[in-house]
Amino acid sequence: MVAARARDVGRIPHPRGGGHVSLSVLSLSQLYPGVATPTEGVFVHQRLSSLPPEIDVRVWRLPPWFPFLRPRRGPPTETVGALSVESVPFLYAPGLFKGRDGHCLWRALRERSPGDADVIDAHFAFPVGWAAVRFARAHDLPVVITLRGTEPRYAADPARRARILEAVRSADRLIAVSTSLADFAVELGADPTRITVVGNGVDAERFHPGDPAPARQRLGIDSDAKVLLTVGGLTERKGVARVLEIMPRLLDTNPSLVYVVAGGGGPEGDETARLHAMTRKMGLTKHVRFLGNVAHADLPDVYRAADAFVLATRNEGWANALQESVATGLPTVATDVGGNREVLHDGAAGQVVPFGDAAALTDATLHALSGAIDRDAVAAIGQARSWTRVGRETADVLLDAAGRTAEVHP
Repeated sequence: MVAARARDVGRIPHPRGGGHVSLSVLSLSQLYPGVATPTEGVFVHQRLSSLPPEIDVRVWRLPPWFPFLRPRRGPPTETVGALSVESVPFLYAPGLFKGRDGHCLWRALRERSPGDADVIDAHFAFPVGWAAVRFARAHDLPVVITLRGTEPRYAADPARRARILEAVRSADRLIAVSTSLADFAVELGADPTRITVVGNGVDAERFHPGDPAPARQRLGIDSDAKVLLTVGGLTERKGVARVLEIMPRLLDTNPSLVYVVAGGGGPEGDETARLHAMTRKMGLTKHVRFLGNVAHADLPDVYRAADAFVLATRNEGWANALQESVATGLPTVATDVGGNREVLHDGAAGQVVPFGDAAALTDATLHALSGAIDRDAVAAIGQARSWTRVGRETADVLLDAAGRTAEVHP
């Protein structure tokens, strides 16, 4: 078992604390927000933006593309927040030659120069992590790979598993967003001494309890309705269908219940049509609201409009929606998979139920809707992990990989 936390390897002090270090990081990710992809990879951007300013960061967004089937999206370069983001598309036929997407990405990367980068920072073990290892070795640079939750699912495919094994065993350092992912990496043969668990954070200035009335008015929801919320992509994994299946029992106790779903299709798939059809077939049209993709800046109001939150997901790395829900003070229910138990502090900040147990999911959701949970106490737990803290922990790992320590001046 791995229970490592960020190690004290020359910790960078707060920018106003007097310390100074210079490190240039080139970060690679398929998912990253921008004008054409505002809801993708927000968590990656938040972590990079939270790094101390002494660390310089450039981002390469790595979107797959294919003529007619998957067109190129977005500008070649843009500024997201304070970070420079360059698009580096790679040619890949969607749904074909699984396991070859890493090679396709590597072919795109090997034509490029990392510039003045001191360390390569890759997000997700495959295909980006695997290609990043080859890219880093070609330029004699260290590489850090962050495991974010797709790895167990991808590793079920033999073609991808071999490349994930290579990536986690070859990286100079690994960051896992949950202990469950760190343990998975060890099972694959990764060196546990090179793994650090750095969970995601939350912006407590935005995600906090508040008056639900304005939010409900904007969403057109009655003030006296009970509101159950899920935030996540409309894919099978996220489990919206599993919540729809228990809605009749929830309505028996809460006849005014409205189930609000914030999210749409994405790179992982799109079950929008199936879920709408399921809602109609079950006669739930008046009790279910699909909001589609919601800009991250608008999500705090969506959370505040709710009475409870549920995520019946099949697997997760670190579910950012759970973190945001808890920070907003929502009574929260999640399936006991991946890092969900960690996000909910072993049940202190919400209930975890076995995956696939509809009765347990129903009972826990009814309890969350009952109003018996201290929402302020929940919010206090959720807001404790800031992005600033995450940035410092991440900086430690990047410095360690580059063989550097901070120079702290009194």
